[in-house]
Amino acid sequence: MIAKLFEVKETKNRGKGLFAIESIPKGTIVCFECNNCRTVSASELGYDNMSEKEKMALLDYAYRKKDGTFVLPCDETRYMNHSCNANILTADAGFDIVVRDIKKGEEATYDYRDFYEDIKILCCCGEENCCKVVDFKHPIPTELKQFWTMRINVALKLVNTVNQPLKEELKQKSIFLSLGDTLLDKLYVDE
Repeated sequence: MIAKLFEVKETKNRGKGLFAIESIPKGTIVCFECNNCRTVSASELGYDNMSEKEKMALLDYAYRKKDGTFVLPCDETRYMNHSCNANILTADAGFDIVVRDIKKGEEATYDYRDFYEDIKILCCCGEENCCKVVDFKHPIPTELKQFWTMRINVALKLVNTVNQPLKEELKQKSIFLSLGDTLLDKLYVDE
């Protein structure tokens, strides 16, 4: 489930993308896998028999998790393009969080190197730190993991200071933050 903070629009060079309809501050939880997202096994998809072209096409609609299953998002999440300097990352606690303020009209991006694919894709993010080829190495290189962890930890510290558009949905799902075993609803300070 993705927060209603984005719209799908054409990008300059990457097909469709997700764009912010308002400014979204760092620390905003914008997405999580909900019960409407479909999870399927590689065998159900016939993944091992797919050509590289078919695997590339699948990446437009799904992403692969560490356990080898594929998640087919139930919403516009699938339009989130890759960037080596992504403004949204996974917090390894069941949700994705904004790690860099997103301006109104700016494209929402995610670092695909977090996925578990066995293909390579050309990177056309144009960022200064562009990797040129997204190759989904696992374990994730130490320097990259440290970069993500630093950005995620800073964003997590802001969770209680910014409006959380998915607050009620996250509470219902009992999603935990990686800050110990504290329930997300206990992190909110209701006034």
